[in-house]
Amino acid sequence: MKDSIKEQINKLKKENNAVILAHYYVSGDIQDIADYVGDSFYLSKIATQTDADVIVMCGVEFMGESAKLLNKDKTVLLPDTNADCPMAHMCDADKIKIVRDTYDDVAVVCYINSTAELKSLSDVCVTSANAKKVVENLPNKNIYFIPDENLGRYIAKQLPDKHFIFNDGFCPIHKDLTINDLRAAKQAHPEALVLAHPECTEEILENADYIGSTSEIIKYAKTSSSKSFIIATETGVFHKLQADNPDKTFYPVSDRQECPGMKLITPEKVIDVLKNKSNQVILDEEFSNLANKPLEKMLSLSSKTTIKTDYVIVGCGVSGLYTALNLPDDSDIIMISKDAFDHSDSFLAQGGICVLTDDDDYDSYYEDTMKAGHYENNPESVDIMIRSSRALINDLINYDVNFQTKSGKMVYTKEGGHSKPRILFHEDITGEEITSKLLAAVMKKSNVKMLEYVTMTDLVTNGNKCLGIVAKTSDDKILEILAKDTILASGGIGGLYKHSTNFPHLTGDALELSKKYNIELEHLDYVQIHPTTLYSDKPGRRFLISESVRGEGAILLDKNGERFVNELLPRDILTQKIREQMEKDGTDYVMLSMAPIPEETILKHFPHIYHHCLENGYDVTKEPIPVVPAQHYFMGGIKVDSNSHTSMDNLYAVGETACNGVHGKNRLASNSLLESMVFAKRAALHMQKNTERN
Repeated sequence: MKDSIKEQINKLKKENNAVILAHYYVSGDIQDIADYVGDSFYLSKIATQTDADVIVMCGVEFMGESAKLLNKDKTVLLPDTNADCPMAHMCDADKIKIVRDTYDDVAVVCYINSTAELKSLSDVCVTSANAKKVVENLPNKNIYFIPDENLGRYIAKQLPDKHFIFNDGFCPIHKDLTINDLRAAKQAHPEALVLAHPECTEEILENADYIGSTSEIIKYAKTSSSKSFIIATETGVFHKLQADNPDKTFYPVSDRQECPGMKLITPEKVIDVLKNKSNQVILDEEFSNLANKPLEKMLSLSSKTTIKTDYVIVGCGVSGLYTALNLPDDSDIIMISKDAFDHSDSFLAQGGICVLTDDDDYDSYYEDTMKAGHYENNPESVDIMIRSSRALINDLINYDVNFQTKSGKMVYTKEGGHSKPRILFHEDITGEEITSKLLAAVMKKSNVKMLEYVTMTDLVTNGNKCLGIVAKTSDDKILEILAKDTILASGGIGGLYKHSTNFPHLTGDALELSKKYNIELEHLDYVQIHPTTLYSDKPGRRFLISESVRGEGAILLDKNGERFVNELLPRDILTQKIREQMEKDGTDYVMLSMAPIPEETILKHFPHIYHHCLENGYDVTKEPIPVVPAQHYFMGGIKVDSNSHTSMDNLYAVGETACNGVHGKNRLASNSLLESMVFAKRAALHMQKNTERN
């Protein structure tokens, strides 16, 4: 190629902010001027990553369509619109409909060498390089592979657990290579290894030394110790093979290995489309929206690592941790956390954890819980929680959780909505004390693998059965974690609010996926606002001023320093009273005074609240602090039964993301940690029983 042509192309690329992508099957002249040269899979990935405004796709029509599907806002140009692949058209909507009507559980897997219309009718796309991995990762048993029969049969042999339905499409170039052609080539070059593309016929593949995509053939030839090869694919690849291996020799199977469509692309045509912005790929919007999804799914599945385990737990708060601790030691467990392990809301719980102090306390504890929940609670769930509380506390003590004691006896405190003291605590960081001890216990278990900064993005399902989850790591790697049972313990929804006591990464991910898969949800409007968080005009998470502070005697004051409310009302009612007072006073907060609490008690029981307020300019032993209500807890969620099982088979939900009805319309103070762990253990035991039964 003349240098002047290269210079002209480079100038036009710069003027148009264009990038040239070329398939290995185009002529060597085109490969030399391209910015990227590769097979269909590589070019698909590059198309999604480029910052260019214009993509010149040097290949056949379906390649231009794929680039446009993945880049709707970019201009995609084809140097020659007559460059076509016959196989791309060798299936139709009627064939696909017949297969879908015949098989309930079928995935239509579309080879990327197909039209946008065929892609729009499919579930996922594949290339010859990633077909095995993508199909292997699909939950479907039945696979309708279109349009290429030869590639489909090659993949089917590697995945005997799948049931393949084949289409009668083919690549004319690869199908035209016969076993007699190959025998003649082998006779002429007996020392040469045969490298074949899986679009070839079964006879060719059975006699090949290596089978792979175009890029895999190139890689194999480069790393092989052999010096000569017979290549059973389109001749355009010889340009790259010879450039990478000047000391090696490459032979065709026959003289009929040239794709006429690929060879229509010339440097002059590249110049023409760059000059005139001609031959733009324009797709029907309906097809475009539908066909884009199978391509994106391909890119996701092909970069995905699949892990198999017995149980996968999404979330590392107390409910997730306690579930893991109650599962068998001989089972494999994977736990993922969207953020750091110690960034669950369980760590933030200040006040304490309720417990049935004695048998005589049952009726009052039950009534307090029901009254706080406006009697919309599930009575069975309330009964289970209360009756399980003492055994749970004993278990926590066995995990070295340190509750406040005096003279060897437990000390109980009282909070809003409680008729008597029944709350155990550790300073003003009870949640941190419990969660850190459970986390340490889980980390000692050799059968539990814990992954930080991993976000659940999807469920893996088959009908109404959960098979695991899909997740993304912090470096954008995709994990598919397949499990016998899946446990959602991913917390609440505080991250959706401007003012919340929750961590900002808690955004109701499990709820969104439940909507997607029609998993039953309940009481999504039951959101608790905590009455007292430290006021700040800065954005970010609100610091909780524990209910225990009011339980120990702190009082709420209006702008005139006058007490205006009973501080131990249930949270929702107290929040309403505070807001009414703020509106009456024309202020953004009310004041909370700890003056009635002895200084020694403040420093011993509430050291973290004391120091946090001091850091923000308030000495709670000497002055009141401004407080304001903020979102705190979610009583609704994924509907579960008393064993924490959802409406989907093999899927459980525990903790704040679940709704078993125990809290009703409003949660009683310090019931959250208790409820989370009681029903986490029930989930663990129920899963074990189901495993034994099956």
